Amino acid sequence: MGITNGNEKDKPDIIDRRNVLCGQINVLCYFSKCQSVIKQKLLFAYCYRPSLYGGVLWDLSNRFVDSVCVAWRKGLRRVWNLPSDTHSVLLPVLSNTLPVIDELAKRFVTFIQRCLSSDSCIVRSIVNYGIYVGRIFSPVGRNVHM
Repeated sequence: MGITNGNEKDKPDIIDRRNVLCGQINVLCYFSKCQSVIKQKLLFAYCYRPSLYGGVLWDLSNRFVDSVCVAWRKGLRRVWNLPSDTHSVLLPVLSNTLPVIDELAKRFVTFIQRCLSSDSCIVRSIVNYGIYVGRIFSPVGRNVHM
């Protein structure tokens, strides 16, 4: 099994999370008369956090992770009634959030830190192996060495 095949294992989960995010963003159409600040709070509370559950286990080098990032950016533009060509660099500033890929990386680092300080020697050993031995052949190692 090559690196590419291992990278594709996350595809169904990532696509599912993206589809959930898109569906949740579409529900915000019912709040079209609300102010953008209120819609953004709803977007963050009911779309952003739940849609990224399980993201700490994704291989962040997977090409489908970007589709989740794109869906989030489209949702932010929609909430703020911005043109579709608004530069994506401005969106985190407007929304006071990290870009999705950075949020996923932050959550991954927190997860790894907790695993490395776990009371279970099995958990610590597996994570250490992924980081120091498995490196590019392990999703944990790839994410750490990105």
